[in-house]
Amino acid sequence: MEVQPYKFEPIYKEKIWGGRSLERLFGRRLPPGVKIGESWELADLEAGESVVAEGPESGKTLGALAKEKGRDLLGPVRLLENGRFPLLLKFLDANDILSLQVHPDERAARELGPPAAVKTECWYVLESRDGYILKGVKAGVTAEQFRRALGDDRAVAELVERVEVRAGEFHYLPAGTVHALGPGVVVAEIQTPSDTTYRVSDWGRGREIHVEQALRCIRFQPLPPSPPGAGGETLVKTPYFRVRRLHMPKGQTALAGGRCAAWMVLAGSGRVGTGGAEDTPVGAGDT
Repeated sequence: MEVQPYKFEPIYKEKIWGGRSLERLFGRRLPPGVKIGESWELADLEAGESVVAEGPESGKTLGALAKEKGRDLLGPVRLLENGRFPLLLKFLDANDILSLQVHPDERAARELGPPAAVKTECWYVLESRDGYILKGVKAGVTAEQFRRALGDDRAVAELVERVEVRAGEFHYLPAGTVHALGPGVVVAEIQTPSDTTYRVSDWGRGREIHVEQALRCIRFQPLPPSPPGAGGETLVKTPYFRVRRLHMPKGQTALAGGRCAAWMVLAGSGRVGTGGAEDTPVGAGDT
C-alpha cells in the first residue's frame, strides 16, 4: 500500500509556564490570548491524537493511518500493546520554569499500576535566552535527604543539578530523572508516548504535588556522562527510539528507506518526495 510523507495538524496545549515563542520562531498561528507551552507534533494518546493535515489522507488520525498502512508505513516498528503509535514528538516553550518533575521507568510503572506509563525523553535546544535546565539529583543525595527537603523549594533546588544551556545542545532524560525546563528555553522533545508526570515542586504555583509517586520513580544515581549510543550524527539510542541530527546540503539527498522515521525540521526548507506522489514541501517547524 503506497505511503507518502505525512504532515499533521499541531495540537496546542495551554500551560501556565508557556509563552508565544512558536509564533516568532516558526510563524505559527497560535490560539489567541493563551500561553502555549506545548505543541504536540506527532501524538497518539487519549489526551491528543494527531490528524493528517493535507493530501488524500487529510483528516485521518495517526492511529488509523498506522493500522491501515501496517508494515508499509511502520516497517519493523511495532505498535504498543494498546495499539497506539510508539512515539511522541513535541515543541516546548518555557516562558516560565516548569514544575520539578519525574516520570516512571518500567519498574516504577509496574509498581504504580495504570495509568502510569514509561516516559523516557530528550530535549534538543532550539533557543535559550540565558536559560537553564534542572537535570538529575546531585551526586551523593539520598532519598531521605530529598524527602526532608520537600516543601522548601529552595532546599529542593539545591539538591538538583542546574545546567546552563545554549541552542544546539542535546540533553537525554531517561525515565527516573528529576528535571525541569527553565525559563527562556524552547526545545524539540522526543519521547515515549506517555503523559505520566509526577511533580516534586511547583515553585509555589499551587498545583498538585505527587510526593510518594515521585519518590518511587526518582533515580538517585548520577546520569551517564553522555547519552547511550551517541556518536557521529546519532544523539542517543534507546530501547524505545533513536535520535539523529542531520544537516542536509543543498541539492538532492537520498534518505534511507525501509524504516519508519519522523523528521522535525528545525531550520531551512525543502521538499520531500518518494518518486511517486507529488513532493511535500517542508520548512522550519514542520514535522
